[in-house]
This record gives sequence, C-alpha cells and structure tokens, in this order.
Amino acid sequence: MKNKFVSSDVLILILATIAIGFGAVAALLNPFAAGIVAVALAVIIIIICMNAKTSKKIIKSIFYGTGKDSNLQQLNFEHLKIPVAIASKDTIVWYNSCFRDNILSGMDSYFAQVEKVLPDFDIELSCEQGGQNLLICNKEYTVYSSTPTNDTKLWVSYFVDDTEYKKDQREYKLSRPVIIQIAVDTYDDVLKELKESIRAQIMAKLDQMIEDLVLLNNGLVNKFGTSRYSVVLEDRNYENFSKNQFEILSKAKEIGGEYNVTLSIGVGKGGIDFAENHLLSRQALDMALGRGGDQAVVKTNDGYEFFGGNSRSVEKRSKVRSRIVANALKDIVLQSSNVVIMGHKMSDLDSVGSAVGIAAVVKCFERRANIIINEEKTLAKNLIEWVKQDEEMKDVFVPPEKASNLIEKNTLLIIVDTHTARMAESTEICEQCKKKVVIDHHRKMVDYISDAVVSYHEPYASSASELVTELVQYILPSNTRLSPFQAGALLSGIMLDTRSFAEKAGVRTFEAAAYLRRQSVDMADIMRLFAVPKDIYSAKSHLVNMAENYKGVAISMSNEMTDDLQLAVPQAANDLLMLEGVEASIVAILADDIVRISARSLGNINVQVMMEYLGGGGHLTMAGAQLKGITLEQAKEKICESIDNYRSKQEKV
Repeated sequence: MKNKFVSSDVLILILATIAIGFGAVAALLNPFAAGIVAVALAVIIIIICMNAKTSKKIIKSIFYGTGKDSNLQQLNFEHLKIPVAIASKDTIVWYNSCFRDNILSGMDSYFAQVEKVLPDFDIELSCEQGGQNLLICNKEYTVYSSTPTNDTKLWVSYFVDDTEYKKDQREYKLSRPVIIQIAVDTYDDVLKELKESIRAQIMAKLDQMIEDLVLLNNGLVNKFGTSRYSVVLEDRNYENFSKNQFEILSKAKEIGGEYNVTLSIGVGKGGIDFAENHLLSRQALDMALGRGGDQAVVKTNDGYEFFGGNSRSVEKRSKVRSRIVANALKDIVLQSSNVVIMGHKMSDLDSVGSAVGIAAVVKCFERRANIIINEEKTLAKNLIEWVKQDEEMKDVFVPPEKASNLIEKNTLLIIVDTHTARMAESTEICEQCKKKVVIDHHRKMVDYISDAVVSYHEPYASSASELVTELVQYILPSNTRLSPFQAGALLSGIMLDTRSFAEKAGVRTFEAAAYLRRQSVDMADIMRLFAVPKDIYSAKSHLVNMAENYKGVAISMSNEMTDDLQLAVPQAANDLLMLEGVEASIVAILADDIVRISARSLGNINVQVMMEYLGGGGHLTMAGAQLKGITLEQAKEKICESIDNYRSKQEKV
C-alpha cells in the first residue's frame, strides 16, 4: 500500500527541493534575507509533512481499522477480489489493483475527477440499500458506497460484478409463464344457430388464426370444448401477442364477416407459478365476459387492465341460467329469516323497480322484506309514492339509518342494479350482512362484490328490472300474480333504461314487458311516473343550452342544481344525444361538494370506459360517476382527460 502514495511523496520532495533552491539563490543575492528565508522554509516543510502524515493516517485507518492491536490486521482492501475505490469529495484518492484492472482497464487515474472516470456514478444512489447499477466495460456492476463521514469527508465504494446474475435474472423474468384463456363469446347465441357447414368454416378459420399466432410466438395452444382455447406463452413473447390492443379481437370479427363473431380474452401473468397464473386468467376471462365480451382483460396481482369492449353485448337466447338462478334464489330466501333489498345511491326507476319485484317474490314465501332507500336523495320519488298505495308494499321502504335494526344473524341481503359495495345505498349494510345476492346488468367493475352466494350478472340485459322479471316468472307459483303496482314498478324500470324501448331492447326485453303487461298494468299510470314538474323541465333545458361539443361529446356543467332538480341531469344527458354532431353526452352538476356525472351515448362511444377513468362505471350507452372534493372546473378537466384518453386508445386500435 505504501507504494500507492509514492507519487505524492515524490511531488512533496520535488517542491521542497525547488523551494530550497530558490531560498539559496535569494540568500546569495541578499545575505540579510537568508535567516528569514530559512525560517519560512522550515515552517512550510513542517506543515507539508504534518498534513501528509495526517492524510496517510486517515487513509490507513480506513484500510486497517482503528484497533490498537497492530498484530491483527482488520481489513486490507488491496487484497479484496472486488474493485474498491476511495474518494474525497469528487476526487479519487485511492483504489486497489482489482479496480485498476477491471474498471480502469489497467490504467492509473490517481486524483482524477470521479465524473471523468465514472460519468454515470451517483454517490447518493450508491449509498442506498440496493446500491447503484452501472454498466462498465460491457460488464454490469452493483456499486455500494459508505456514507461520507463529517470528519474525513471520505467515502468507500465497492463494485460488485454481478453480470451473470443479472443476465440470469432477466432470463428468468422473460421465461415466466403467461396463461391466456380465449372464449368465442357468441358461439352459443350466434354460431350455434348457423348451418353446420358455415359454423365449421368459421371455427376452422378461428382455430387456424389462433394456432398461427401462438406458434409464431413459440407458445402452446389447446382447444377444449367447442369454443374455448387455453394458451401458454413465455413473457418474452407476450408483447407481440398483445400488440396493437389485442388485434386478434378485430381479426375474429373479420373472420365472422356478416355473422357476429367476437372473442373474450383473459390473461393471467405475474404469478409465482403456472397455477396462480391460470387462476388469474380465469378471473380475467370472467371479468371480460361480465363486461359484455369482445374484449381482453389482463389480470396481475396489481389489478386489471382492459382492452377493447366497444361493441354491444349479444343477447343470450337461452333462459337456462335464469331458471337455475331462480331456483337458487328461492332456496336461499327460504333458508333466511328476513330479506333486505337495496339498489344504488341516487336510486332511479330501475333500481327501485327491481327492488320492488324482489320484495314481491320474498313476500310470496312469507318472509319479511324491506327495501333500503334514501327517499331524500332519489330520482324515483314518483314511483315510491305510487307503490306505497299497494297494501303489501306500503311499509316496505326503510331509510338507511334505520336499516341496522333489521340485520339478524340469518338475514339475506339482495343488491340490485349495482354490483359494487361503494355504489350501494348503504356500504355499512353490505359489511354487516354475510349472505349476499347480486342482480345487475351493468358491465363488471374491478371492485365487484366477490363474496356473493349468488351473482346474476348479465350485461346483455337492458335493465335490472328485466332480469328480475325473468326470475319472477320462474319463482312465483303459477296461481300467483304480481299486483299492478309491483308489475308497473318493474315495467317503469325497463322503460327507463331502454328509453321507452328505443335502445338496447332485445327479444327477451319485450318478452319481459309482455309478461308485465298481462299483470293488469295501466300504461297511463306508468307514463305519469315519467312526468316532471315545470322547474325540472326548465333545469333540463338550461343544461341542454349550456352544452359544449368536445370531440363529439356534448359536455354540460352546472353548480346551480339543487337536490330537488337532480332528476334533470339524466334527462338532459338523454336529450343532448338528439343534437347534430353529438355521439355521446356528459352532464355534471356540483352539489354538497360532490360532482355528480351522468353520461349517455348512441352506441359508437363506450361511456362506461370514460366513467371508469373517473372512478365510476355503467353500460356502453349509459354510465355515471361521482367526484368528491374538487371544483366544477377541475371536474371538467378530468372529463376532457377521460375523453382524450378514450379517443387515443381508439386511434390505436
């Protein structure tokens, strides 16, 4: 180690010799100055020697430690087999031979600037627990440094060559399995109805497309059943498989041609093994199907990612699942002491109507039924007051603050027209009840209620009232009829969500409506439920007049709507769709420090995706969201961001 500092010792010796030489010349020229020069030179030499000795002592203490036992050498960096360097502030003052050979390529760089030798080196980053990764001479190092002390201002850096380890780590990550489940989600409702020859041709093309894509990416594909595929890829090839927003979705539609052929894809990745990734892929596929199909969902331990989902759900013609759910619901009701029913916050005709339909079924089996609803904050006041005229239903409505008294050990909670606890009328009741049933038609959201004993979730349906009407037909005895009030409540819910059968009304929607009409429903009574006071009509007109067109979406904002005028919001959103050049509409109002947003579309734009960006959800043509703690101007910025985000994704497809 002593030889490492020969350059500094020689430098001191040369400078001292020069100083003595100049002193001698000065003494010859002026003998009287000889004494002064001699004293000055002596002082300078003493200071230089003392500083040199102190510097060497400090560095020596770093190399060997500060122990008093000189026979025990504590540490010798020179003999370490990893590169080590010591720096003072920004200057390298020492390094071992391993550092010179591996980092400096055999060259010496004493007292050189650190940034010149190691341009990417960051002392603060290297002092952290994980160190700093550096690429030097085509080798990968992790640099660990000691924290500089206040007294010495020196720090030590260790350069650990872990090139092979990092290479193996990257290879490990690239070789991680990705499990992909693919389902032809229109097989049972579209392809199965075609001629065998046509169906065989379409499926053969689908088989070939999927097999070619998988083989191109060095994966394995296995078809099970008539319309399901299981794919295994390595993570290194997944990006190519999923490029362009899963273009396989659009290719499937091209293969189907005039027939509606769509795929649902569930991807599981990031799990610790094949089993966990397979479970993630199953959950992702269920989410894709629950959101209407024709989309890909990627599930990792960090959450969901969605691609596609811009087409309407295909109506299911088979009612087998309705019968199965009806039988299961009947059994659960009979096993319960009482039933509590609730919809979503700011309930509408569909939420209240479907709840009334369920309450009618429960009462048929002589079980106590109550509907939790905040009558002060609802869009269905007309319906609630009308239903209370029914002797069986007049005491069924209970405010959320009194609902806790209804909860017993064996209470059943039935949630309608929503599938998330945060959007339900009372999140506290959701937490208290252990047995839950969910009946909903909105596209599935990531925070759905996962512990429901029965989940009847069908995004193809026009409304929750349509789903409940089908269940009623299979549950009620043949000699039992709904009252005109109960049937009218369900019919009003269907009419609201279909805009009086103008949109999203399929064959099963009209079958449900026909059943309800046979229950002696007076359509004049139903039409009165949609009547609004003049002040609400004026508020709706005001919102329509204030609308601005932003990239094909009409946006209207207001902070002048009181609680009694909030019914104007969804009505204004519907009316804005009638304007020329408008493909979708978003109406937002500020009330009680909450921005309530209602969105509608004609079908070309998926407003559910837009509202999910804002933390809400809904359907392709009807959705909503709530934003807390922000101003109306900030809400408008977020709404425009959601539109921009949606448009940018559409351009990539």
